[in-house]
Amino acid sequence: MLIKNCTLVNVKSGELISAANILIEKGKVAVINQESSFQVPAGTEVTDGSGLFAIPGLIDCHVHMVWDGSDDPNSVILGMDDELLAVATAKHAEATLKLGITTIRDLGAPRNVGFAVREAIRRGLIAGPNFLIAGPPICMTGGHVHTLGVEADGVDAVRKATRQLLKQGVDVIKLMASGGIYTEGEEPASPQLNLDELTAAVEEAHKRNVKVAAHAEGVTGIRNALKAGVDTLEHGNLGDEKAWEMCVKQGTYLSPTLVVFKYIAAAVGEGTPEFAVRKAQAMHKGQVNNFRKAVEMGVKIVVGTDAYSPRTPHECYFDELKYMHELGMTKLAVLQAATVNAADALDRDDLGCIEPGKRADLLLLSTNPLEDLDIGGKIVTIIKDGAVITR
Repeated sequence: MLIKNCTLVNVKSGELISAANILIEKGKVAVINQESSFQVPAGTEVTDGSGLFAIPGLIDCHVHMVWDGSDDPNSVILGMDDELLAVATAKHAEATLKLGITTIRDLGAPRNVGFAVREAIRRGLIAGPNFLIAGPPICMTGGHVHTLGVEADGVDAVRKATRQLLKQGVDVIKLMASGGIYTEGEEPASPQLNLDELTAAVEEAHKRNVKVAAHAEGVTGIRNALKAGVDTLEHGNLGDEKAWEMCVKQGTYLSPTLVVFKYIAAAVGEGTPEFAVRKAQAMHKGQVNNFRKAVEMGVKIVVGTDAYSPRTPHECYFDELKYMHELGMTKLAVLQAATVNAADALDRDDLGCIEPGKRADLLLLSTNPLEDLDIGGKIVTIIKDGAVITR
């Protein structure tokens, strides 16, 4: 495939490369040039990119494909067996790809559900984004969303749980360092897995060169996760200057998941559990100012939405981009958080930018995303692994 005469957005620098030709071969970007008379192999499909802007496929670093984004998705899945959960997950994955999100990191699904869907996508049995999985998150007994997780108490138990997940082939380890809004009877500010437990899990994962993500909303849980050496901090609602200093010093990424708290906080009387609404209202209020401070202090940020959590269908991705800009990030920084920085956080150097040798996951937009971040309504073509995705 040749995309001819488009404007290529260099997401690393913000440079716009006009009259660009992008040749795709065997699912990868092969050649990029600006030659008007560029010769391509016979039989190559040519797409006219005139007036269109090419950006990398979008990445969401925090999703839960097993849920459905309804008012109370956990109640929906409680009566479903794993086979049905896998079907639902596959349906959500395909819908996500058709939004232009070509890579996702699923940070919590029960048992082997995520493994089955990941393998089905890899084999080409179903359509879906690049599907990275944590499998069941590791939490303390009765801890945050324990219905999705593996419960473990004490260093030895957490170490064993981590090793077992690594043996199964997870792409990332997910740890619950604090409480959260969507489990009744706990408070988001309360720490859960302690520093020693978190450190043991990080040690085991890093031995295998596997990244670690930590759910952490309260400041004690945030600091414990950072002291343990996690690679990405999920949510970070009550992060303070000391926490952001640690992030900057250690190079830890923040995946803020801003809109899920905003949406749930506004869901009074809408069917979402009232305990979750109450906690979301308290957490979102603090998160807005704390996120602004993280941006100001230079914390590395990636896009994560918590998609398919309560009231958060995956279309929320585009609201997340706009909200990040509203709270202080430049449009280029937001685009980087959705592409090249997200790929770095996931340790995937084959993704995140349009360069020769990278996977041919890209979007063609009708407007310049550095001027207009309302990307969702401007997608003309979605390409994954060199193939056009039918929407």
